[in-house]
Amino acid sequence: MRRTLIIVCVSLAAAPWWYGRSYADGDFALKVEDKPPPEVITADVREKIAPKAYQVSGADGLFFEFWFVPELTLSEIGETTKKTLDNVVEISLLGAMIVHQEDHHDFRDDPIDPGTYVLRMALQPQDGDHLGTSPFDTYAILVPYDTDDELKEYADHDFMVELASEDTVAEHPAILALQPMNSGEGEFPRLHADEEEEWYSFCMKFPAKAGADSTLLPILVVFDGIGDIE
Repeated sequence: MRRTLIIVCVSLAAAPWWYGRSYADGDFALKVEDKPPPEVITADVREKIAPKAYQVSGADGLFFEFWFVPELTLSEIGETTKKTLDNVVEISLLGAMIVHQEDHHDFRDDPIDPGTYVLRMALQPQDGDHLGTSPFDTYAILVPYDTDDELKEYADHDFMVELASEDTVAEHPAILALQPMNSGEGEFPRLHADEEEEWYSFCMKFPAKAGADSTLLPILVVFDGIGDIE
């Protein structure tokens, strides 16, 4: 089985020059099109997500579709991209995702079942079980769409993890690593291949806001692959 680490770079505030075009890098291609979020997601969540799909395909067809919120919520804007990413409010809505095919793995190398998920912000616990697994501790947790509604009542990180872990083989939520980009320059969206790490990148620039202050946050989203696992 081929294991691939893919990271996504997209500018949600980008000019229309990229609309309707496809972007290819190695074995993967990215296409962006106007399309509403999945109808199975609850209406109050769907209305917070932009109606634009980011589609990643390969030789076997469409792998993933992503939809993202038009703006991230920050506790404050940091002095660096990393610090700003660390300040994305935990549990906040990031978007939605459809996994179209089997045999895909997350950052922990755990299988991701085909289906529809709500993406929410999470910070990796600072304990002995997680040290050294990634250079950054920011993640998107894949919450099954039909359980996400329960978070409204509790709004708790541990409860979110518990919900997302239900019915998984690993008894751990599927996760996508979120990593700060070193530079926000270049065209967005784009795919990028890191040959040394065997990672593929899809680069994103999220509009983000802390109170009355706003910024653009360039992020790498790792949505299929493995980190440093002992």
